Amino acid sequence: MSAMTVQLTEDVPQRGVRHTEAALLCPDRALRDVDEHLRVRLSAPPPMPLLADVLVAELPSVALLSAGRPPHEDPARYTAGLADCHPGALVVAAYRGPCCWLRFGGRPRLLVREPWWPVQSWAVWASVAHVWLVAGRDPDEFDPAVVRVVRTVRGYRPAASPSWISSDTSGSGASGPGSPGLASGGSSALSRASASAASADCDRPAEEYRNSALR
Repeated sequence: MSAMTVQLTEDVPQRGVRHTEAALLCPDRALRDVDEHLRVRLSAPPPMPLLADVLVAELPSVALLSAGRPPHEDPARYTAGLADCHPGALVVAAYRGPCCWLRFGGRPRLLVREPWWPVQSWAVWASVAHVWLVAGRDPDEFDPAVVRVVRTVRGYRPAASPSWISSDTSGSGASGPGSPGLASGGSSALSRASASAASADCDRPAEEYRNSALR
């Protein structure tokens, strides 16, 4: 299969929701296929999941399962159930780690991330699957290995650091009543808090892809 390029331009009206414009460019077609859809995470506030064209859900990790959180049934069946409960979603994706269970074009599909795939989140690949269907392509031929994604995210605002963290990150100032200085462990606390905020949003654009269309 010839290599293809998908251009994604995403607006972020609220957390867990992406208004996405997509274009599929293929060497064997003179014209590009264009698509516009709403990608929503299952955890987004209602009624947004019911309005989704692309619905994305994260399955509990093995760590959460071992901690006593009830496991989901078979992931493929769970994905089919999500599709039944959200009939407006053309693509439904439920993922855990390197595996993603897709429901698109009325068909189930399991994707397992390979080392040579372009680095993108499962949510992004779900959007690529949507434009793939809109272009009239066979779901069975969907292969992320031959797709180059050029992604631009507009209006993204990273989560703010907790208010209890001082703006003084030097760690050298003395702390005391009325003093804004951090203790010697303050700098590492800030790093841990920043890492936690970054990992909270799985759709957060990596620096390399935040505005790759401008490069």
